[in-house]
Amino acid sequence: MSITKPELSALLASAHRVPERERIAAFLRDPATEIIDNPFSATRAAAARNTWAGRNFDFRVMGVEAAGLTDLLSALAELPASEPLVEDIARSGPHTASIVLSGDRSRVVGVALYGKPGTALPRFVAPRPRRRAIAATQLDLFADAG
Repeated sequence: MSITKPELSALLASAHRVPERERIAAFLRDPATEIIDNPFSATRAAAARNTWAGRNFDFRVMGVEAAGLTDLLSALAELPASEPLVEDIARSGPHTASIVLSGDRSRVVGVALYGKPGTALPRFVAPRPRRRAIAATQLDLFADAG
């Protein structure tokens, strides 16, 4: 069973225990980001802990910048070893987001966004309010003062 970008974004938006959820959701909303096929998506918490602990070490040694990795490792450590999980992967250029979900894909356990060695993570900035809205508010303030 595969999941779409909008479905994954919605799950991520409701994952209040995941500190990097907004950053990963912005990455998923980028039109260049694609969900890629993960032939080994089904796993267990113990295997995921082992895999991500190894990646954490490798990332530090190779100078790979990562967001959410520490929180992902903490979330995996809290789960029973036999807990079934699914890992979905999204990629855009040199960046990859791994989203670890419960076995039935009903909740996000944790996320990690990382790039290739020496590549900075993408910056996602909250949209600014439109300039007209600010100007109208200022004019209203002056109108009330008269």
